[in-house]
Amino acid sequence: MISIGRRISGIRKERGYTQEKLAELADISVQFLSDIENDKKNMTVITLKKVADALCVTTDYIIYGREISSENFMINAMIETLSDKNKENAAKLIGVFADAVNDKPE
Repeated sequence: MISIGRRISGIRKERGYTQEKLAELADISVQFLSDIENDKKNMTVITLKKVADALCVTTDYIIYGREISSENFMINAMIETLSDKNKENAAKLIGVFADAVNDKPE
C-alpha cells in the first residue's frame, strides 16, 4: 500500500507544484512537507485538510487513493450538518426515495 507521504508527493508532482509551492498553499513549512512526503512525520487532520485543499483533492484520496464522486461528496456534506436524529431521518428518507425510483421487476 502506498504511504500518505508518497501519495502527496505524487499528486504534487502531477499538479506541477514544487514543495515550496505546495507548502505555501497549505500554509506549512517546506521542511515539514518534506518530512511528510518522506514518511518521517505525521500530520494532524487540520494539516491533512489544508494539503488536500491545496492539491484540490479529498482527504479520502490522500489517505486511501480513492476519490468519492462529487455528488456523494455534496450529499455527505449536507448530511454531516444534521443532528444525529435528523441523520437517521435522512437515511430513512433516502431509502424510501431510492426504493421509489428504482425499477422493480413486476
